[in-house]
Amino acid sequence: MVINYTGKFVLAPMVRIGELPTRLLALQYGAQLVWTPELIDKKILTLERSVNTTLNTIDYCSKKGNKKIPGVTDLVFRTFPEMERGKLILQMGTADPEIAVQAASIVIQDVDGIDINAGCPKHFSIHSGMGAALLKTPELLCSILKKLVDEVGKPNGKPISVKIRILEDEKSTLELVEKLCLTGISNLTMHCRRREMRNREAPIRDYIVVL
Repeated sequence: MVINYTGKFVLAPMVRIGELPTRLLALQYGAQLVWTPELIDKKILTLERSVNTTLNTIDYCSKKGNKKIPGVTDLVFRTFPEMERGKLILQMGTADPEIAVQAASIVIQDVDGIDINAGCPKHFSIHSGMGAALLKTPELLCSILKKLVDEVGKPNGKPISVKIRILEDEKSTLELVEKLCLTGISNLTMHCRRREMRNREAPIRDYIVVL
């Protein structure tokens, strides 16, 4: 059954904060869904999956190892299925449909949905055309989502979603939302600020229905 995000109490994706300890704490306090921090598609391609029988976790470590400590592998992503199964959404940064599908296919068995980040305005996300930069290339964003829906979401029975920001005006925002929904995505998250706005500025909710 595809997860619906509407009206849920969630731990939203947060850089460096949404790791396993925070997600488990959020679940203990009643979160119905939890997001990972953004993982870049090319980084995911370097990961190797293993079952951690000591912690009962699924670990994804970099096959390239740790540059500073020879013989040690970097842990990039870890999930605790006992608590997270059915509730874990992985947010991915991407600007390439093919790479997006390759990366999502690596982790899809251990997450309950793939969420594309098209809303973050920070450099680490928008470099190489990812994050909020995708708002300026809507056709590329739609092609990424359509390919993920057809080749990852549907075959695995799991939702593909996207997070965006509002555009310059209501008309252009709603036109973008319509295009994105036509790709077959199951859910869409709207950050009610424009790309240039920061969290200290009040969100713009004039034309967004708040549930």
